[in-house]
Amino acid sequence: GMAGLLLQALNPGMMRLFEHASAAYADPKGRDERTGRYLDTVMFGDKAHADAAAASVRRMHAHAVWDDPHTGTTLRADEPAWIDWTHNALAFALLRGAEAFGLELTPAEQDAFVVEQHIAAELVGADPARLPATRADLEAYVDEQRHWLSLSLAAAEVTHALRKPSLRGNPVKVFTFVVVQDGMLSILPEWARLMYGIEGRPMNLRAAARTTKRLIGIARKNESYDKMVAEITTRIDETPYRKVRARKA
Repeated sequence: GMAGLLLQALNPGMMRLFEHASAAYADPKGRDERTGRYLDTVMFGDKAHADAAAASVRRMHAHAVWDDPHTGTTLRADEPAWIDWTHNALAFALLRGAEAFGLELTPAEQDAFVVEQHIAAELVGADPARLPATRADLEAYVDEQRHWLSLSLAAAEVTHALRKPSLRGNPVKVFTFVVVQDGMLSILPEWARLMYGIEGRPMNLRAAARTTKRLIGIARKNESYDKMVAEITTRIDETPYRKVRARKA
């Protein structure tokens, strides 16, 4: 998801609106925590929790409106092209991460994943008819966007912690976090790394990607997928992104 967030932040208009119309701009830690909880809910929660979480996001988008005093343009978070970009950037990053770090998917499975994600996109208002339906279409879509994307000051500030991690704390944990973080940066398109100013260390990124793959492989052996999903679903039930009314017996 980190690479997806970095890609999403390269939308200059979206970040300008986010800077001026969202309280989350000044609370990066809380924003990241809420984003993680939302993704967990949509991916692993039941339909009731996923629908409630998505409805909350749509309400926030509907209220996030700002008139740019410099251009006179009204910016809206529910702009269809922005919703498409946000969704496609995340799907792109998840597939690249799976490919880079050891989750082997056949071409048919990759295409199926792209289509399955249309369900999550539709929850927040995207029209599936506008979205890529294959891995190749998704890659082409993301590559085509590079002509209008850019790194704004707002994007640089919001993503700073993702690119420049804190070096305080347990040295082993810090080293592991930095390596994994660089591994995640390695799956960004080359032009995105150029925009963020991280294209100059390809050897470091390649080495980090290899180490990240090994670390993720070790983690998979130490914790079963079923156990991980059970922990996430329990967390969703106990501390939901949005509470769901209990059904009457």
